[in-house]
Amino acid sequence: LFKYILKYKKHLAASFMFVLIITVTTLVVPYISRFIIDNFIVKQGTVAVLSSTWASNNKTSPAYKEIVRGIRISDSAYLVMQSGMSAFSGKEMKLLVAQGIFSAEKYTLVDFPEIDNTGNPKNSLQNDSLRAKLQRYVADGYVKKISQSQFLISKAGLEKFRIGELAQLRAADMKRIVLYSFLVFSIFCLQFAASYLQILSLMKLSQKAMRDLRCDLFAHIISLELSFFDKSQIGTLVNRVTNDIEVLNELFSSVLVTLFQDMLILSGITVIMFVTNVTLGLAVAITFPALIVLSLIFRFKVRCAYRLIRTKIAAMNAFLNEHISGIRIIQIFVRETRQIDKFYTVNKEAFDANMKQVYVYGIFRPLIEFFRWFAISGVLFIGAGMIASNRISYGLLVMFLSYIGTFFEPLGDLAEKFDTLQSATAAGEKILNLFNVGAVRELPGNNSDRQYDKCLDGEIRFDNVWFSYKPDQWILKGVSFTLPKNKSLAIVGETGSGKTTIANLLSRFYRFQKGSITIDGTDINNIPYKLLRSNIATVMQDVFLFSRTIEENITLNCKFDQTAFESVCNISHCDTFIKSLPNKSREPVMERGVTFSTGQRQLLAIARALYFDPAILILDEATSNIDTETERLIQDAISNLVKGRTSLIIAHRLSTIRNADNIIVLDGGRIVEQGDHQSLLAAKGAYFDLYNLQFESV
Repeated sequence: LFKYILKYKKHLAASFMFVLIITVTTLVVPYISRFIIDNFIVKQGTVAVLSSTWASNNKTSPAYKEIVRGIRISDSAYLVMQSGMSAFSGKEMKLLVAQGIFSAEKYTLVDFPEIDNTGNPKNSLQNDSLRAKLQRYVADGYVKKISQSQFLISKAGLEKFRIGELAQLRAADMKRIVLYSFLVFSIFCLQFAASYLQILSLMKLSQKAMRDLRCDLFAHIISLELSFFDKSQIGTLVNRVTNDIEVLNELFSSVLVTLFQDMLILSGITVIMFVTNVTLGLAVAITFPALIVLSLIFRFKVRCAYRLIRTKIAAMNAFLNEHISGIRIIQIFVRETRQIDKFYTVNKEAFDANMKQVYVYGIFRPLIEFFRWFAISGVLFIGAGMIASNRISYGLLVMFLSYIGTFFEPLGDLAEKFDTLQSATAAGEKILNLFNVGAVRELPGNNSDRQYDKCLDGEIRFDNVWFSYKPDQWILKGVSFTLPKNKSLAIVGETGSGKTTIANLLSRFYRFQKGSITIDGTDINNIPYKLLRSNIATVMQDVFLFSRTIEENITLNCKFDQTAFESVCNISHCDTFIKSLPNKSREPVMERGVTFSTGQRQLLAIARALYFDPAILILDEATSNIDTETERLIQDAISNLVKGRTSLIIAHRLSTIRNADNIIVLDGGRIVEQGDHQSLLAAKGAYFDLYNLQFESV
């Protein structure tokens, strides 16, 4: 099914590009926050004084390299910022403090220029007073002067300044914080734009793909042979084209690309954590095995639950479709209460299936939250100890806490994504199963897309045809007959003798097992089915009308010809009741034509066949259960319909087939008699018995 997505590669590529932008912005903001905290908010460091002996002995060591990367105070003294202390292990820190390399005191770095940008002294009463205070504390040892604009203030020294003075001392840092805040805001704006464009491109991608899938699935369904629909519920098929495809739409629009985004974010956070601090990274990673096991268990459980859900929903849709379509029968026989009880059972099964999924989901999400807070508490516990021992900075701890929240958020959403994924998997399996049902296929060399002219003459020949719907249960047994061009053949017999089956085989709705059927001397299996069916029209006893206008039901979206339309309505006597309708031929037809009488529906079916102008006509019980007056109209319409056409007439009313050129009598799937009306009566065989049985009351 992914071929429908890959068809729109531009939208897919754009979605992945925006995913990369979103991922980068998501990962970079906590890192910038760490930088702001360590360099402008908690601007602390430790003074390292290198003796010449220690320096000469450790020039190649990582500790020496990290120290000299700090801010140089003098020839042998450096300020190592708190953010750089994570490079030292706890053991190294204790050793360096014991050797006197690192001071036990922490200092805050302050940028307070004594001159302005023009090189002139900054003269103001406030600045002069603060500068004098700094100089006094330098002399007292509370403050160390690094340069004309940088000072190191000890913890005790910070307590000597008022809040306003500290704000003045940190004014340069506050300006930088404002600038970086604008940078973070700009990153969030970029992330917002990328998210919007990603959603837009994903929705376009998904909607176009689902549009194509719905069209292909519908085209496949209507190309299936009738034998498939004999074994399938219409409500289930409707569910495949609507609900199941909508579930796939949710997969492609909400899960497909965002799941890739989540994987990138999870991988990026994991790498950053271990690169910046292995100890804290391991504190988070300790939850990974439990998360993996939990996800695998959840995946298995929720897949089983969703397969059951899709099955039960399809069953419920099929039940609703069947019983709403048959509402007249239910109300006629007062079976409402009984059907409500049945629906309660079907609905309860769907409810129970959904509740299984709810229980699985209800356990998964809280467990994810539990492991999230477990990781946070572990990082806080270990991080607090490392801060106390001067090994990491506050910014690093805040960054880890931010990453943990970002890390577990997609894991929590993974439950919903698993929901959608498993639901889509179950729906996709059912859609693929439907696609795998063999459709009507043309033989090699036949072009199924070609537009065929109605060019068959209509000579029909059945030669020793055997057919069964189920193995070894023969409906037709060696049926043979010939129907010449423009002649009529009537088929009579008891119910179940195979009359309608002959009509279905002629239209190639079913495949016969033995014998041959030819039209104009050509085996019907070698005639493209579009050519075959464009030359055959059937008028059935149970007329199906679409919920369209009368005009559309007659023309069936064929090219409209006003003259031809009026002619067929006149010949079929449809105009007798169409003229009385408010909208005439534009009158809407309710579902299945319930607002028209049986006779009117039959007349519309005859008009439809006339407009179709077929070479071969099949009348399947077209006058059953019709009142005498309507039957007279239908008989007159049929007499006009069969003129110049090869006609196959299936009838229970023997009075309607007296004028047929030939009549065959079926009994148990075999032809027991054939001839015209008078000869069959004279033979006093099966036809004679049927005729007397039907008219004995008369």
